[in-house]
Amino acid sequence: MRKAMLFALMLTLLLTACGGEEERDPASELQAAYAGLAAATLEADITCHYDDETRTYTMLCDYTPGSSTVTVLAPEDLAGISATVAEGELTLSYEDVSLDAGSYSAAAISPVAALPKLMEAAAAGYVSQQSVEELEERSCLRLSCDLDGEEGDLYTTWFDQETLLPLYSEISVDGVVVYQVAWSRFEVREPQGGEAQDGQDSAGDQTAREDGSSAGGETAGEETGTENEADPAA
Repeated sequence: MRKAMLFALMLTLLLTACGGEEERDPASELQAAYAGLAAATLEADITCHYDDETRTYTMLCDYTPGSSTVTVLAPEDLAGISATVAEGELTLSYEDVSLDAGSYSAAAISPVAALPKLMEAAAAGYVSQQSVEELEERSCLRLSCDLDGEEGDLYTTWFDQETLLPLYSEISVDGVVVYQVAWSRFEVREPQGGEAQDGQDSAGDQTAREDGSSAGGETAGEETGTENEADPAA
């Protein structure tokens, strides 16, 4: 069984446990499950829309709720640069040299902070909008969340309703979408020092687009082509 499947199963069990005769609140149930996530390996293509240009980065994130390490995988000239994001502080490092970059905001350094911030929003953000929408021919729960102390910033993610894993996200600043995130990997793992369970491989996650291209730069309603193999019924 794949690790992403375990997370999807955990979410499914939570939703079932919260069912019954009372009306369900899918957003609250999903956030409760994400709040209980101890550690995960994440990967995504992040397209950044600046005033005069558009750039796309591939980021690998070693996520925990308190501190996350993000490494640039692409473009090649930036590959290997990493940053630690913890409690609003950012430390950049490259080839064993570290530099304290101080505090950050979503608008300023979101190519690095995007994945940890989206996870924070999924776990504890204030849900300002929610709906059920189709994305890539899948039924998705769309949540838009605000975070304390970030006026004007909005974190929106489309979660696959079958697996409850993220497919696509947007980060908006003052109503303008400035970052688009196409998720390609979501691997639940043991916290550092723990061991993975037998029979689980390290690639249990969503796979990249079939043609190998990035989904960044496409809007939520367009095809991103991400194939999610995490099916709790499998």
